[in-house]
Amino acid sequence: MKLGLKRFAVIGALGVASAALAASPAFAKSDISIQATPHTAHVGHVVKVHGQGGDDAEEYTTLVIQERSGRPGHWGHWRAVKRDFSGDARANVKVRHTGELQFRSVLYSTDKHHQHAKKDRVSAPVTIHVVR
Repeated sequence: MKLGLKRFAVIGALGVASAALAASPAFAKSDISIQATPHTAHVGHVVKVHGQGGDDAEEYTTLVIQERSGRPGHWGHWRAVKRDFSGDARANVKVRHTGELQFRSVLYSTDKHHQHAKKDRVSAPVTIHVVR
C-alpha cells in the first residue's frame, strides 16, 4: 500500500511540474557569431568573413561586419565593412598591411514603434594574423 501511495505522489508532482513549465513565459532567442578564414593571411590576399545574427523579439534587425587593424594595445577604430538586413552578412576583405586584423559582428535592432536602431549584441572579435 505504501508503494502505491508513493507512486501516486510522484506522478502527481510530475504533473504539477509539467503544467507549471508549460505555463511559464517563452523567451525570445538572440544570437550572433563571426567567422573569418584563413587565420593567417598574406598581404594582398583576401580574407572571407561571415557574420550571422538575429533577435526573435525585434521586428527589424541590421547586421554589420566591422574591422580594425593594428596590434594589441594599439588598435585602430572599428569601421563597417558590410551591412545586411537579413542577418547573414558575407564579405571578402583584401588585406593591405602586415600586423593583425580583427573582425566582429554587431547586431542593431528596432521594433515598429521606434525609429532609431539600438546596438543589440556584439560578437567577440576574430583575429587574423597578416604576414608578408
